[in-house]
Amino acid sequence: MQLNGQKDGQVFILIALCSILFVLSGCAGVGPRSISMGRADYNEAINKTEDEQMLLAIVKERYGETSTLLAVSGIAANVRFRSTAAVELGFGPVENYAGRLKPFSGGLAYEENPTITYAPVQGEQYIRQLMSPIPLDILLMAIRNINFGDDLFTLLVNRVNDLRNPDFLYEPLPAVDPRFKRFVELFRELHQAGILYLVRNPQEEVEFDFVLSNYQPAYSKKVPEFLDLLDLSMPSDASEEIVIPAYFAINTRKIWGVGITTRSTLDLIEILRAAVEVPQEHARAGLDIKYPPMGLPGEGVRIISSKQRPESVSTAVKYEGYWFYTDKTDQHTKAVFRLVRTFWSISIAGSADQESAPVLTIPVSQ
Repeated sequence: MQLNGQKDGQVFILIALCSILFVLSGCAGVGPRSISMGRADYNEAINKTEDEQMLLAIVKERYGETSTLLAVSGIAANVRFRSTAAVELGFGPVENYAGRLKPFSGGLAYEENPTITYAPVQGEQYIRQLMSPIPLDILLMAIRNINFGDDLFTLLVNRVNDLRNPDFLYEPLPAVDPRFKRFVELFRELHQAGILYLVRNPQEEVEFDFVLSNYQPAYSKKVPEFLDLLDLSMPSDASEEIVIPAYFAINTRKIWGVGITTRSTLDLIEILRAAVEVPQEHARAGLDIKYPPMGLPGEGVRIISSKQRPESVSTAVKYEGYWFYTDKTDQHTKAVFRLVRTFWSISIAGSADQESAPVLTIPVSQ
């Protein structure tokens, strides 16, 4: 009898150790997996809500209403594990418990309780960044590192020497300046052909240089046309490299160079506001701010309104009984929206100072 008791005790200890090892191995497996899944989910949720927050602010401001932005300044995810293990042993004659025992059972569960911290977007720094022209070095990096197209230059630049690219066609500007459109076309063509380069200039007053080289004979007509649009003359030796310094200025008539001015982030937001398609009943009731015809930067940009929830949606918000959204297949509008969000996010990130602004922390319970 004593021998049987010792044997049963050894079996119990062995099963208990196996249970502990099982639970620990489960924790080791679930922990990394929960981090992997949780990080992707949080990232997607933040990205989606950032888009929706930006779109809602644009729509509300089209209606002349104020909006408040919150920046996500922190996420703390607490993971709690719960494990159970049970062992059923029989004592006495085998026929008393044969077939009715579960030798071993166990379970492992975990729950995640995230805490999200928000900081309101406000203050002088935010306003300054929002209203400041986009620096030319940012324009340079964007053109050099992004697949260049008409959209980028047209959206960010509002003047090159005497070539104007206004946001809106106020009187007496009845139409888009065809010279600016031609300048952008030539810029893109020469840039993609490897004829036109943009390089940094070490001089403090010069932002960067336009460099034209190896353009003979294939571009012997287009390079002079490009310079003529800028009111610059061809050098006497057509075979030499042409270096044109670029300045942040309205024009450079007194010196050889190109004067460039850029839009601010607020200007870009204003273009998106004007692109909101206001429902006719709201327009007739005078609920929205009226805009003049769009200039070249806003051509083809559409934020659509619909009474019913749309199906082909990239980003959508509901306001005043209507859905406002960007269409999933409208690549032009999505590209403009993405670019504006990038610059807006820079302004938000630079102003969301937790030390000087009140912080809202929200625990999310399961």
